[in-house]
Parts: sequence; C-alpha cells; structure tokens
Amino acid sequence: MIHATEAKQLSRAASSLLFTGLDFGTKPNGQYPSEDFEKVLARSSFDGEFVHTTAKELQLARGEEIDLQHRSPLAKSLLYHLRHLCPDAIDAQFDGVRAATFAHARRQRAFARPVDVALDIHEWLYYGSADTPRVCAINPDRGTNLAYAFVTLCTVDPAVRFTLACESIEADDSRTLRESIRRVITTARQFVQINRVYCDRGFYRVALVETLADLGVEFVVRAPKTVGVKRALDAHDEATFVTDYEMVRKNPPTGRVSVTLVVVPHRSRDDDSFCLVTNCDVSVEFAEPLAEAYRRRWGIETSYRKIGEFLPRTSSPTFAVRLFEFLFAVSVYNLWILVCLCLVEKRELTDRPAVSTALFRLFVLSLPDG
Repeated sequence: MIHATEAKQLSRAASSLLFTGLDFGTKPNGQYPSEDFEKVLARSSFDGEFVHTTAKELQLARGEEIDLQHRSPLAKSLLYHLRHLCPDAIDAQFDGVRAATFAHARRQRAFARPVDVALDIHEWLYYGSADTPRVCAINPDRGTNLAYAFVTLCTVDPAVRFTLACESIEADDSRTLRESIRRVITTARQFVQINRVYCDRGFYRVALVETLADLGVEFVVRAPKTVGVKRALDAHDEATFVTDYEMVRKNPPTGRVSVTLVVVPHRSRDDDSFCLVTNCDVSVEFAEPLAEAYRRRWGIETSYRKIGEFLPRTSSPTFAVRLFEFLFAVSVYNLWILVCLCLVEKRELTDRPAVSTALFRLFVLSLPDG
C-alpha cells in the first residue's frame, strides 16, 4: 500500500533537488526572490501554461492586487532573468540537478546493471521566423516546419525510464548529430553502464552508425527499405534471416560501414518485413527476440509525451528561455520517475506508476503560496 503522506513527502523532497540547484541570477535587493520564480515555473510546468498566467494565479492566491489586462510584472522579471542567463551556465545548473537525481536513483539500485537506452530527437515546435537563432528545420508538423530540437538518451526499462542526457541541436545534419551523440553517451556513462543503444530510422546514416561503433556500444537501428535493403530482401526467400550487409553513402563525404542486417516478418502488416541493422552478434534464432527488444524502445514515446506535459507554454524566441524551460521539464520528469522508483515495491497495481503525474503535481505544489 502506498500512503499519500509518504508519497507527498517524497515528492516534496524530490522537488527540492531541483529548486536548490537553480540560480536565476537574482540580486539580494531584487523585487522578487528566486522562490517566486520557482513557484511560477513549477505551476507553468505542471499546468502547461504561460508564465504570465501562472504568475497572476500566484499573486491572486496571495491576495495581491494585480492588473489582469497587462502582463504580470513577476513573469516579466522571471523572463528577464532567464533571457540574460548564458546557455552554458544553464546547462551547468541542470547538470547538477541531474547528478543529484541520479545519485538518489543509484541508492535505489536503479543502475545496478547495464541498461538499454534509446537515442531520439525531441522536437519542441516553433511558430515564429525561420531566421530565429537555434531553430531547426523539421518535417511539417501541426502547422509548422520549425522546432527547437534536442537529442535525448533515455533508458528503455519501463520501470525506470529516465532521460539520462539531452543536448540542443541547430540542425540534424550528420556532422552535428555525430558530435551530439558522442556527448550524450559520454554524459550518460557517468551514471550508467550502457548495454545497447536503440535508434529509429532517423539515425540510419553511415556517419552515425560509425560514431556508435567508435564509441564501443552495441547498437540496433531501424533500417528503411533502401535500394540495398530491398536487394537483400529479394535475395532471400526466408521471411526471417540474418546476413552481412554494408551501408553505403555515395554522396560526399562518401563512406561505408559493415553491419548485420536482421529481417523478421512485420508484426501487423502481411507480406512486409521489419528490418534492423546492428553490430550485435546475432543468429537467426535470436532475430525475433532482438526485434522484440527493439520494439520496447517505442515506450520511449510515453516519456516524450510526459516531458511534453511538463513543458511550460511560451512564445519566446530567446534560446536561453527555451533551453531553461526544456531542461526544467526534463528535470521534473526525472524527479517524478525517481519518486515512482522509490515507491515501486509498494505498488499493488503494477501496470501503472506508483504516483500519477496529477498527484505528483498536487504534492509538489501543496505548500501555501503566501
């Protein structure tokens, strides 16, 4: 049985890991203390609202007289401080929050064994100008082809689906992604031993597969039906097979990389194949188990949806604001996972989190606003 009092105490303790690690650059004689900024950001994060709305809610809860038709001075002050933070300083702050979070996760033996992880790109859609700094061009989605993009590395285990590392990117060209992949895996290795890396079709590129191989990790990448893959399919009568394969890039910079192509029947479409490339030592007998292991990475979409639930709404084009709020959302998400991990053995219903995000919000925001 999970008691509400215990869950509330854990949630409050977890949130303190975040708030004690943040520095907004406020001055001792400033109009608003950093505690006010923390409360506004927390409310905006949990409610998916603009900071101007949640700042007014906070001030109204305190009984303050405010002008409802104008922007909140508290929110304006918060955004002013965020805009003037250096991106490197923002990264450093949240690096500290992540280290503190994972230190507690290790005490719960979350990383006692090597972990499977998934590489992906998280896109925060943007509806402004294409000339905005740090905005990335993406495939059209919900009325825009622009986004702030982040390479993320997440654990696949559904019980402890932490986001281990993330890094913003300005483009998804191979050179940019190679360096980002190196950095997020290097960061993650500070906390976990990586067993295997799963990637979607967006990472099916010679340069990126070479990078994963150079990093000394086992990888499994979903393979699109390229000309070479189709040729391999035509050369085999079996529905399930494993064969040596060479990925080739013909356009400069040219390249080749040897991998193993694993093919199994598609689970939901008749007369179709599910194709993977890997550097794992795999036989035909283990082709289907490898495909099933890869399919578990799709649970990462739940993580991305949850992180999205913790994102404040904003129209700001300033990268520092976007970076701070995205890393804030990732940190809140990881803290929620940490609380669920601490309570996992007390669950009676194992098909759902120990604490819902709605209750986590209630516990974190339950202190008086005055």
